[in-house]
Amino acid sequence: MFMRTIGIMANAGKDAALHVAKAADEYLRARGVAVLLQHHVAEEIGDAGRGLSDSEVTDADAVLVMGGDGTILATSRECASKGTPMLPIHLGRFGFLTEVSPEDLNPALDALLSGNFTVDERMMLRCESLRGADEEDQASAFALNDVVIANGPLSRVLHLRMSVNGKYVTTYAADGIIIATPTGSTAYSLSAGGPLVHPSMQTILVTPICPHTLTARALLVPEDAEITIVVERDPQDMVRVTVDGQVGFPLLAGDEIKVRRSPYPARLLTVGGADFYDKLQSKLRWGERMVY
Repeated sequence: MFMRTIGIMANAGKDAALHVAKAADEYLRARGVAVLLQHHVAEEIGDAGRGLSDSEVTDADAVLVMGGDGTILATSRECASKGTPMLPIHLGRFGFLTEVSPEDLNPALDALLSGNFTVDERMMLRCESLRGADEEDQASAFALNDVVIANGPLSRVLHLRMSVNGKYVTTYAADGIIIATPTGSTAYSLSAGGPLVHPSMQTILVTPICPHTLTARALLVPEDAEITIVVERDPQDMVRVTVDGQVGFPLLAGDEIKVRRSPYPARLLTVGGADFYDKLQSKLRWGERMVY
């Protein structure tokens, strides 16, 4: 795959991201690569006339993502349907999804331009919210990490009925439910007691949040399963769906949430950085013996 055009998408709230974006733009253009910039990136580097919409930037052969995991999650929703691969540059705090540090930017760009990279396809989810007897589609979104159905400002136990492929499974009395991809298994699901799952696995995780029972555990279902969650009981319950911690909408009693595998995977470029097991040890300190 020859990179003729490369897009740059950067977190507008991080000065460091915009600084690295400018450096990458200069480095790539000096090597004859056409660089597509978001409007705010073009303005910050003093070349506002080159600014493009996010949709136009993701038409590139590949996109450099300058920021943390949240920036990657947002960019994945723009890139996935087009099949545009992303090379994440780590400028956040945790950085489980990011691939390259700013210090290694130039060698990473050289590897990208010379074809010394691999494409890691990550499963995504499609979430639909349905309301009414005619199941009118109220809202939909794509998730790289997770879809969370949880209580709102008031701390009330929710009753959420779950079915898989039309088969009733259980009704959770809990603060909520996390439906996650293997990529999302290291995020909110892990904090709620879910398992670590290698991102190459093709499965969907269902993890209850603070279930009011001693028997509820995380559940893994096949990749082609359709999970349906129905909000039950008190119509005064304040329930929200949140997608990747960034996109959300409210639910009412009787509303249905349907979650299934997205037809579009996120495509992450790797140029020889840390793998999944390296990151478990460096980011989560997995397997370390604690000394008190």
